[in-house]
Amino acid sequence: MTSRRNFLQQAGMATASASLISTKKTSMTFIHHVLFWAKNPGNEAEKAQLLAALKQLGTLPMIESAHVGRPIITEFDKGATDGSYTFSVVLVFENAAKESEYLYHPLHKKFIDANKHLWGKVQVIDSEAI
Repeated sequence: MTSRRNFLQQAGMATASASLISTKKTSMTFIHHVLFWAKNPGNEAEKAQLLAALKQLGTLPMIESAHVGRPIITEFDKGATDGSYTFSVVLVFENAAKESEYLYHPLHKKFIDANKHLWGKVQVIDSEAI
C-alpha cells in the first residue's frame, strides 16, 4: 500500500521529469519536407549511413525543428498513406529566407555530395503557412 508521503514524492518526481521535456513551440511557418527512397533498400549499412547524415542536418542553427522518420501506416488510413519511401525529413523554418540559408549551407551541400549515391528518388514538398 502506498503512503501519502510516497505518493507525493512520486508525483513530485513525475512533475520534475515532465518539466525537463522541451515545451518549445515552433511557428510552423515554413516547412521543408523531403522523402527519400533508398537506392538499395535491402542494404542496412547504406540506410544507416543515410539516416545518420539526415539526423546531422537537423543540427543547423537556422532550423527551428527537425524530424527524421520512417513510414508508419495505421489501419485507419492505410489506403491513403504512401509507405514506399525509406526516410522522411521535416524541417521547420521561420521563413523561406531561412530555408534558403539552409539550402546553400556548406553542410547541406556536403550532405548531398556525400550521400546522393544512396538514394534512388527524392521528393521535396515545401509549404508556407497561410
